[in-house]
Amino acid sequence: MTARSRFLAEFPKAIADDAAAVFIGAGVSAGAGYPSWKELLREIGHELGVDSGDVHDLAALAQWSVRKSAGRTRVNNVIRAEIAQEKPIPSVLKTIARLPIRNLWTTNYDRLIERSFSEIARPIDPISAAADLALRPRPGAARLFKMHGCVNNLDNIVIATDDYELYRLKRGAFLPLLQSHMTSFSMLFVGLSFTDPNVRHVLSLIRESFTASPPEHFAIVRPPQRTDYKTSKEYKARLTQHKLWADDLQRYGLQVVEIERYQEVDDLMSDVERRVARNRVWISGSWPITGGDPADLSYVYEVASAVGQRLGEGDFSLVTGSGLAVSSAALTGFLSALQRGGNWDLNRRLIARPFPQPLDGKPPETAQWAELRAEMARVSGAIVFIGGAKWEQGQLVDADGVTAELEAARNSGAYLLPIGSTGGVAKAIAEQLIALPGSSGGGKSQRPSKSDLRALLRPADPQEVAKKVISILSKRS
Repeated sequence: MTARSRFLAEFPKAIADDAAAVFIGAGVSAGAGYPSWKELLREIGHELGVDSGDVHDLAALAQWSVRKSAGRTRVNNVIRAEIAQEKPIPSVLKTIARLPIRNLWTTNYDRLIERSFSEIARPIDPISAAADLALRPRPGAARLFKMHGCVNNLDNIVIATDDYELYRLKRGAFLPLLQSHMTSFSMLFVGLSFTDPNVRHVLSLIRESFTASPPEHFAIVRPPQRTDYKTSKEYKARLTQHKLWADDLQRYGLQVVEIERYQEVDDLMSDVERRVARNRVWISGSWPITGGDPADLSYVYEVASAVGQRLGEGDFSLVTGSGLAVSSAALTGFLSALQRGGNWDLNRRLIARPFPQPLDGKPPETAQWAELRAEMARVSGAIVFIGGAKWEQGQLVDADGVTAELEAARNSGAYLLPIGSTGGVAKAIAEQLIALPGSSGGGKSQRPSKSDLRALLRPADPQEVAKKVISILSKRS
């Protein structure tokens, strides 16, 4: 198995098990348009009579400026001018913000990560000073450990030699926590060169603690490319060094996932997001509590309850809007299965987004409902449609809300699984999918085979229907 295949197989599983963390390096910020260290300190180097490109130890260059200026003001002004401005948020950070990862690390000063979380209204607690580690985490908030400080507090950032030499004295509380996370979590490194002395120190501690079987981590790395260098000789030399370096990282349990283009990082993380969502199933549907044939309501309810139960018994998570009839039945079956199995891992396996119901005479919050549907479709790998009808003017009609959820599902690329025997929108979807050209099903298809769809169109015992649904979900690629 290649490192890439291993990463795509193991890291999404670690995320789903709440056993993953991410370390975001300077390469991500550089991709957003922020300067590299050399570019950041170029002007300061010119003032000192040196070229930052010729200086290997850039922390020393910053230190020289601090000494010559009798303070950090000059360095701080440069950082504020270059880093405080808001650059566009890279796609990779938007994807990371959507993933259910609760612990993130970075050596970057900018606020790209915080902004990526704010953009989707997801809470995050930045920890940029050692004293902040003592603060109680906000319930539900991710934690961002900014090892080198933040542009919001320039006097406490790590940039000069003194800052590194006195790191354990002033910011040393970060190190045992990072060591703990690298011991208990699978860590993904993105945009990091591993030249930071503090990161290397933690890697050495991991090596010391796990000499034979270190925890497995991953690093997405772009190896040297021929177009990066003027001569073939220099390229070959750099490539040889890279291969030796990548092999050496395995001593720390680090698997190097190589890419040819930086844009591949976006593709990899999007693939991770899809794999994390694979076993999340949104049960979409509705049925009127009053009006219509009570036997139809009973059948829809029993099917929804049976499907929820089977999801709970398997390795699936339930996504629900907590509505009447279908959603409540699915939720009841799901929770019952978890209780019987002694598994109450609700934080991981239940994603509920209740739709706010309007008071009598008030219009529904259609914009908010649309946002909720889009989010639920995005986090779900598959959407099971059950029923989808309402009682209107004395007759049973298709529920426009479930139709809207079908549109959200199609926009997200989720797997569509209608149980046509339950009627309503679910039956209409099944008939539409059967009428499409091609046999569908198997591979990377986003819908079941026509034979499976036809089987679910025929009324059957609810438990048998649920068993068929789980079989279809389990054989997806």
